[in-house]
Amino acid sequence: MAALILGILSIITIIFTGVGIILGVIGLILGIIGFNEIKRFGQEGRKMAITGIICSCIGILITIVFVVISVLLFMSV
Repeated sequence: MAALILGILSIITIIFTGVGIILGVIGLILGIIGFNEIKRFGQEGRKMAITGIICSCIGILITIVFVVISVLLFMSV
């Protein structure tokens, strides 16, 4: 559940570069830990863990793309 919430927040806060990537990394770590626990103990919530991992990855990737684009735009000025 925490991975899903942090993944969504990382996508929402991509404008604030530092916050978006930090939330994305924490969400990714929690999602992977949760997914491994679900596999090990056969619990429910696999879809939620996968969704949290995907949202966290999207948040991280969009933040990195924004940083690269801003650096390229800054260097061209």
